[in-house]
Amino acid sequence: MRLLFFILFPISFAYCQHEIKHQNQVWFGYYLTIPLHNQWYLQGEVHERYFIKPFLYHQSAFRAHFHRPIGDKWDFSLGAALFLNTPNDEYAKIRLAVPEYRPHLDIVYKNYWGIFRFEQRFRSEMRFNRGTTSNRSQLADDINFINYRLRYRIQAQFPLFKSISGKLNSEILLNAGQENPKNVLDQHRMFVGLTIPLHKSISLDFGYLHAFQQRSNLDYYDRSILSLMLYHRIN
Repeated sequence: MRLLFFILFPISFAYCQHEIKHQNQVWFGYYLTIPLHNQWYLQGEVHERYFIKPFLYHQSAFRAHFHRPIGDKWDFSLGAALFLNTPNDEYAKIRLAVPEYRPHLDIVYKNYWGIFRFEQRFRSEMRFNRGTTSNRSQLADDINFINYRLRYRIQAQFPLFKSISGKLNSEILLNAGQENPKNVLDQHRMFVGLTIPLHKSISLDFGYLHAFQQRSNLDYYDRSILSLMLYHRIN
């Protein structure tokens, strides 16, 4: 029951002692899973993210990770990502896309409780930014360490109607080694949606994602996000 409480009720608003700015976004994603030799598999991801009003490009992400399942319950993976980040302020006039590099390590534990399939994911990642000029209008040659980030996500999936299933998850993202030591909470995310099979090897996740993000000055972004993710597995 404590796991369900953590999924269904956000804790981020306990931190709300500063300015909160609401934003609406839409996120598109594509996941490709390729089986490899001796139980290993490779997963690649491509993401595009946009502000809705005004409709404006915000972020791209490209991620690849190698996985090694251990039994039916454990999955270990190692990978890296390239993000292209424009300013979080949708009204900023200079919108240079700055590269960010993120190597990461994942540990996933899966189990069942009745009709519910639970998945707990622990992710540790390092974050590096490409340098820019002082007004952020051009890229520089240097690459700067930002921080470590620790992530914990718990997810529940359950059957709804025929082959359609429901999905709920909640994820906490915490900073470590950041410039402002008070900026411990990076984000709290919650998702509710549907998993819809389109083909024996293709499915669509469609739903609502709420992301509550603390900025380095301890103000917040409160984001309502329409999420559409396509999953494709090569058998």
